[in-house]
Amino acid sequence: MKKLAIFVIIYVLGGISGITYYHFTGGASYRARIVVLQNELNAKNDKLDKCTTALIEGIHPTPPAGAMNPK
Repeated sequence: MKKLAIFVIIYVLGGISGITYYHFTGGASYRARIVVLQNELNAKNDKLDKCTTALIEGIHPTPPAGAMNPK
């Protein structure tokens, strides 16, 4: 019975140790991955904004100065 209790205690401590290790190492890698994905998303959004602006200005070009108020 005493051997079984020692085995259970070692098993539980090993599990706690594994969970702690995974938490500290896995969390950092996930945060780094999220930062990389966020940067890629921001770059794609900037590119999309530029393309959208160019498309809108191509369809509705900005009139030259003075064209809005003819004399």
